Amino acid sequence: MMMNLGKLFLALCLLTVGGGIVANAQIDTGVTIQVNVPFTFVVGDTTLPAGKYEIRALDEMEGVIELRSANGHTAVLFNAENVGTKGNQIANKSELLFDKVGGKDFLSQIWIAGSASGSELVKSRMEKRLEGGGRQTERHSIAAILRHLKP
Repeated sequence: MMMNLGKLFLALCLLTVGGGIVANAQIDTGVTIQVNVPFTFVVGDTTLPAGKYEIRALDEMEGVIELRSANGHTAVLFNAENVGTKGNQIANKSELLFDKVGGKDFLSQIWIAGSASGSELVKSRMEKRLEGGGRQTERHSIAAILRHLKP
């Protein structure tokens, strides 16, 4: 009886850990997101020019994401946390969400079509300072294209 309870407990622990790993799979390392951002924007403490960018996960488990300009001249690495959709609905399009505060656009979230979870960036000190100064936040999005990398 004790042996069966021990096996059941071990199985539940493995399922819980495995479920957490699957739920954290924000941007799969096998895909690249392509987007054309028509305005200057901020990622963390880095201001990036308008242009075409590619986004890919470098380490799914740690939430490390790379955003690189299509011409390869600009790149920034950042951490993102897993965030779920309301009611665990599946996202119907790939998109980047930006928070506009005090005339500056901050990359806020990344969503992939067909997924119930996305990636959310931690707010930078600059964004928090602007919000703390009583500035209103306006959210807007830009459509992105999802590309699967060939094995």
